[in-house]
Amino acid sequence: MKRRECLGKLVAVGAMEALVGALPLTAKAHANTGPVSPPLPAPDLSFTDHLGRQQSLRRWLTGHVTAVQTVFAGCSSVCPIQGALFAASQRRLAGQSLRTPVRWLSVSIDPLGDSPDSLRGWLQRMGPPHAAWTAGLPRVADVDLLMRSLDGSNATPAQTVDGHSDKVYIFDAQAQLRWRTAPLPTVEEVARVLAHFSTGGGRHAQHGPEGACNLSFIRSEDWCQTAS
Repeated sequence: MKRRECLGKLVAVGAMEALVGALPLTAKAHANTGPVSPPLPAPDLSFTDHLGRQQSLRRWLTGHVTAVQTVFAGCSSVCPIQGALFAASQRRLAGQSLRTPVRWLSVSIDPLGDSPDSLRGWLQRMGPPHAAWTAGLPRVADVDLLMRSLDGSNATPAQTVDGHSDKVYIFDAQAQLRWRTAPLPTVEEVARVLAHFSTGGGRHAQHGPEGACNLSFIRSEDWCQTAS
């Protein structure tokens, strides 16, 4: 690749990360946003990762705190920002002492148009490879189940202009959904929620989400104020 092309990509990724960093740092009480109580088990489905390996979603999530987002390789508007968000949150957590390992999963919602090769290319465009960042391709029949499990079984997922959710969904090490961010969250929100659950925060959320209200980025007028 020519030097000018490489520099161009770096500048583009840097600009997207600057945009992500400038988004409002809140966890407002939007519908289906904030702590998930009681925690919801991940749907029982499989996916093919960007290396062509078959994975059980529940087994893959177990043992790690995981940030999940929905993307597709041909998305040109929001997905690059989502990729920059994940890349920046990885750097934010680098070197921190975390009790439970953290992972990132970008799930394609276009299994007819995407492939392991296209998802691998998408990851490469988002920046240097990161061992903890995986892209996955579910079966066509499982896309609707996945989206409704992530955003709420009775909800129609909020969509971006490219036709998919731009929230981030945080799962704990028991493969349970614990947090839904607002659309296009900040790097700070994603990194802090991941660190919170990775260091043992929210262990008692089965009995209520109060522990998550101690997250310092949640302001008094946001979720915890309105959840009582």
